[in-house]
Amino acid sequence: MLRPVTDDELLAFKRATSVAFGNLGSDDDVDEWGSGLEAGRTIGVFEGDSIVGTAAAFSFELTVPGRALVPTAGVTMVGVHPTHRRRGLLVRMMEMQLRDVIERGEPLAVLTASESGIYERFGYGLATFATFWTLPTERAAFATPSTSAGRLRLVDPKDAATVVPGLYDTARKRHVGEVTRNAEWWEYVYSERQSEKHPHFTVVHESSSGEPDGFARYRIRDDWSGGIATNTVDVYDLYALDDEVEAALWQFVVDIDLVAHVKAFARPVDEPLRWRLADPRRLQVTQLTDHLWVRVVDPAAALGARTYNSRDRLAIQLGDAFLPSNDGCWVVEGSPEGADAHRANTDADLSISAPDLGALYLGGVSATTLARAGRVKELTSGAIARADRFFMTTPAPWCRTDF
Repeated sequence: MLRPVTDDELLAFKRATSVAFGNLGSDDDVDEWGSGLEAGRTIGVFEGDSIVGTAAAFSFELTVPGRALVPTAGVTMVGVHPTHRRRGLLVRMMEMQLRDVIERGEPLAVLTASESGIYERFGYGLATFATFWTLPTERAAFATPSTSAGRLRLVDPKDAATVVPGLYDTARKRHVGEVTRNAEWWEYVYSERQSEKHPHFTVVHESSSGEPDGFARYRIRDDWSGGIATNTVDVYDLYALDDEVEAALWQFVVDIDLVAHVKAFARPVDEPLRWRLADPRRLQVTQLTDHLWVRVVDPAAALGARTYNSRDRLAIQLGDAFLPSNDGCWVVEGSPEGADAHRANTDADLSISAPDLGALYLGGVSATTLARAGRVKELTSGAIARADRFFMTTPAPWCRTDF
């Protein structure tokens, strides 16, 4: 039987997800997972009293091109116990979940995939990428230092829990692809238990008038090999309300005493820090990975919610194997000021599948790339180039939030 769990069953639900991922932790560890999870947005697969499969969703806002904030399902905690694989349970959960998303009026669903080969069959397309990089602090001079005025101050977890959530909520609206972090997310990060288990620093930048306008969360890993300090700073979060404040935060991190390396996690593919360095080669990308997968649930609402880089009218022949009600031709009339999208009986410019529309949606993957891979078909001469100009987003879409 598939059904949402009750509040009383949430711990058992989280435990079942943990088992599916091969983890066995304490009740406290398990209960902290999925902070802020809504029982009404869960799906439990029950065999008797036991939960053997799970899926859930957060109620997010997603920043889309034009900085509109679109209600979006943040799919999470999807797993099936090893004893119940290959029985179609994942498909049934995905069907049930998308029906719920449609009923809630959310035009989009997003997820971060534990395995990248799973979700395309359900209409999710790879939309954002992230880089992991290392910067040796020796000779990491800034050719273009920050011009930001103001000051930096270290804050303790209690103060950080007051300042950082609102600051993040403003900063994330600058980044196409970023999502909401609910109050429970921050309570978990700055809880006394997490501060003891995973201690880290929070630095806040304040404007010359004393208003918080940027922050970074980081930890320092000690390394005194041979009696010489070669510590590493791991940067988890770094957000700012403008580029100069962001650069000031990076300068602070790079200049911390006794540190030999700065390591950053899941940063944008077009990280501007590289271009501020006197020697850009010093910043070494160690990993490029996929992050956010996007599923267009309601084509008219989703395509009409964002702005476009050029003024054009594109007719898209959509094939959606998992939501066949979306099959058909969708016309998007868009510009930098706004857009309208609707179903139409007309000749199409492009033929595209649901996963590839998801990949294209945030503007981080070009129609040309998808066409060269044989995934998008041009039906009208020049339509691929037009789609590139139309959907393009700069800076590149980026999501740092894990969920």
